[in-house]
Amino acid sequence: MSSNAVNLIIVSVTYFLPALIANALPVVFIGKVIKRKTPLDMGRNFIDSRRLLGPNKTVEGFLIGVIGGLIVGLIYYVALLRNPCIILYGLLMGLGAMIGDSVNSFIKRRLNIPSGDPFIPLDQLSFILFSYLLVKVTGIDGLSIGLINLYHLSIIIVVVMIAHPLSNLIAYLLKLKDKPW
Repeated sequence: MSSNAVNLIIVSVTYFLPALIANALPVVFIGKVIKRKTPLDMGRNFIDSRRLLGPNKTVEGFLIGVIGGLIVGLIYYVALLRNPCIILYGLLMGLGAMIGDSVNSFIKRRLNIPSGDPFIPLDQLSFILFSYLLVKVTGIDGLSIGLINLYHLSIIIVVVMIAHPLSNLIAYLLKLKDKPW
């Protein structure tokens, strides 16, 4: 692999790290460190009489994810760039990841896919696509870390499609998840 390709992978992971962290933190913290589980949909049903999101999407998990993205933004600010927009970038990446994960759950409930069951590739891509969309719509990437383009998005999609199933298996083996997917 050429050094340009390796560099592009590293840059892509760096750009999307706030979303990656945001997506992973709820699995680690909710139910293990934070015992409270307030359903994000407050137990409400949609017009099809099914839950809006299901029991696995919690207010606490959503907030932990957004805060995780914010923390990555703060670390970038302190360690890499003294641009305060990078903090907002991390926050928006985390928020986009949590919105994407919630939209994924909404779609799964409409398709009658039970909470916790896999829905490939949407499980792997929804959080990445929504984080990308949110930073592009706001333009915060250009004000902070650098313009994220479709090359970066394409590379992170490949990385996530490989790493997501592997990280789920590891979380299952560490008893952080009930199912290996």
